[in-house]
Amino acid sequence: MNRTFWAGFGMAVVVILLPVLFLIDARSSVDSRPPEKSPGKTSPPPPDQAEPTASLPALPEARVPVSPSSLAPPPPLTPLASLSPREMEHPEIVFSPERIRRSLAKDPRLGKSLRRTVPKPSGIRTIVYDPTHVTTVKTAVSHVTLIDLPEEAKEVYLGDAKLFLAEVFGPRVKVKPITWNPKETTNMIVYTLHRQFAFRLRVVPEGEEDDLLTFYLPRSDTVVNLTPLRQKMEKDLALREQGDLRKAALKTLRRAGASEPVGVFSEKNGLRAAFLGFSSLGKERYALFEVRNKSRRAVRLSGIRLRLFKSSLFWEGRREWVEGEDFSRGYRLEILPNGKRRVLLPADLPPLSSSREGYLAELWIEGDSGGRQTFRLEAKGHPR
Repeated sequence: MNRTFWAGFGMAVVVILLPVLFLIDARSSVDSRPPEKSPGKTSPPPPDQAEPTASLPALPEARVPVSPSSLAPPPPLTPLASLSPREMEHPEIVFSPERIRRSLAKDPRLGKSLRRTVPKPSGIRTIVYDPTHVTTVKTAVSHVTLIDLPEEAKEVYLGDAKLFLAEVFGPRVKVKPITWNPKETTNMIVYTLHRQFAFRLRVVPEGEEDDLLTFYLPRSDTVVNLTPLRQKMEKDLALREQGDLRKAALKTLRRAGASEPVGVFSEKNGLRAAFLGFSSLGKERYALFEVRNKSRRAVRLSGIRLRLFKSSLFWEGRREWVEGEDFSRGYRLEILPNGKRRVLLPADLPPLSSSREGYLAELWIEGDSGGRQTFRLEAKGHPR
């Protein structure tokens, strides 16, 4: 049995190894076969059988100059802006156009041509109204800046009107510098019916100015209620209107003359002082005086005093000025040569009832040289 086993094992080994040995021999014979010659081409002879030729001079070796900068490693990429862990969680912050634009502008590997493509800030801005915020307005010479407010502007105040010009057209305010000095600055306050706006005006180079500023109200301020500011502004406007009407009425009263004439005067040294009489404006009563300057120098009316006195057949009442019984007021009115001025003195004196009563007035007029002249005007009542 052992002979039969070993005989079968040997046959199996021979059957398996013979094909393997055949393949190995075939591969080795292919690798050692010389390359086939292509038609028209001859292989160069080996070095020991080559024909002798003339020795040629050796060509110089080409050398490329190497600079130290070319060997230096490229600068590292400038990272985007430093981000906090909270910002890293929001891709819209990490990859925002503004952040990428700033990073590209700081990259040293970029040329000037790429940096110039970064857009400059626009001169048009929109601002949400905040009563506690002061808005800086950048202006340039020969350029105008417009400010659009959410409501019509009522009053505009400039810190220095010699540096900037401001005009109001309804809800729009036009601002323009009239100075060439970029260091000059001032402030501007704008009042509307319900709000107030604070600005700081500056002069900047051309191309950096603001062209248009538009103010919007916050959403919570869509319904406007009466506020103390509005009430105060309405009260101030009413008082101002009353004051303007009063000034116009007093001006008309001076020009019209006295409704209760007195007609006494005094002249000396080219000056004429006259007590024209009394006029009334509502419940108030005024004494009207006139000063004419016929001299060649300007004079100044510095004060007027007026009182009522009484006299009898045997004695005359005191003419000394007693506090509370007379009406006086100081003035600083300049009267030019060949000119005249009329003034009103608040005085509630009763009309003269007899010849024993009278008005006594004093006017003080000062000249350029410092001298002072006193004009005494006395008017007595008519006998009955």
